Formats: sequence, C-alpha cells, structure tokens
Amino acid sequence: MSIVVTIGRQYGSGGLDVGKKIAEAFNIPFYDKDLVERAADKSNISKDTVKHIDERATNSFLYSLVTGHYSVGGNVAHYEMPINDKLFISQSEVIKEVAQEGPCVIVGRCADYVLRDVPDVQVCSVFICGGLDYRTKRVMEAYPELNQSRARDKVVKTDKQRRTYYDYYTDHDWGVISNYDICLNTERIGIDAAADVVISYLKGKI
Repeated sequence: MSIVVTIGRQYGSGGLDVGKKIAEAFNIPFYDKDLVERAADKSNISKDTVKHIDERATNSFLYSLVTGHYSVGGNVAHYEMPINDKLFISQSEVIKEVAQEGPCVIVGRCADYVLRDVPDVQVCSVFICGGLDYRTKRVMEAYPELNQSRARDKVVKTDKQRRTYYDYYTDHDWGVISNYDICLNTERIGIDAAADVVISYLKGKI
C-alpha cells in the first residue's frame, strides 16, 4: 500500500512549495506540470496547446460548436472529444500510473478524485488556502510586473478556473473542507509549518 499526497490549492497560497517540502522530507517523487507533459505525449497533444488548457474545463458541446469539432451530416451527428477532455483522460491515466509506482506528491489535476478507487493506493488529500490579500501579495512578489490590481485579478480568475475545472470533472466541490483530510491556511501558520503538519500526519500513518 503506497500513500500518495494530493495537494489542492488556492492560487498564491504556496501549495506548490508545501508539496515540494513534503516530497523532500520523504525523498519521494513530486509531480506538477510534468504530469501534464506526460499526458500530452500520451494523447499526442502539442505542449504549446497544453499550456493554454492546463486545469481548465470547457462546456464540451459549446466548445465543439465553437471550434467546429461538432458536425451534422444528414441524420448522422459526428462528435469529436474536446482537447481538454482528451487531456484530462490521459492525465488521469498518468496519475494512476505514478501512484501505483509508489509514494509520491501530486499537485492539482483532480488527483484526489482520480485516485479515490485505485487499488493499493491510500490518498492523503490536502487543501492549502490563504486570505485574498495575502495571496495577492505573494503573486506580486512572484510577478513584479503586476501591480496590486492585476495581481488580485489573477488570483481571483485562477481560483475560478480551478474551481470550475475540479467541479466539472468530479462530483466533489473544490475547496470544501469536508472533502479533504487536511486543510491548512498558510497565511496563519506559514508554509514551513503547513508542510510540517502534513509530514507529522504521514509519519503517524507509515
């Protein structure tokens, strides 16, 4: 039985940093965007395209109409699966593969939901959050070219994209505390302490 830590996170909360610290503490693999690249290779989607659709959901039917992937010939309708859905399916396969290889940390991509019924994999689902002002400040530090207004807008929009993506592909609600094993506010306790809480919890499980 391998324990896999999945990290859901509000944008700018430091979820990525928390995940890396957990992986380093146990010397286990850490997966973020490299999962998407592997999924892109698996589904023959170009990496440039992937950059624009990562963790974004679409209304499949509407997307198909807009891109021309849905056509009607006589009485026969032809439907081609949207790229977002293809990537999610391939990404889910990759997530299951790496989880079955052994303990690891996976950030985002609905990993907690994808792994819910995978044999011999125990999921520790973590959600990292923080206040809007705190996260806006962190984004401004990471992207000096953004003023406060633009950084705040980026935080709000990215959170909305992540919520829509998670809610679209799962039957759970993103960020609802009852859906996770551990929820931590990095504004209150800091990134190092947040990682330490998860590490201590996992040591009790191992």
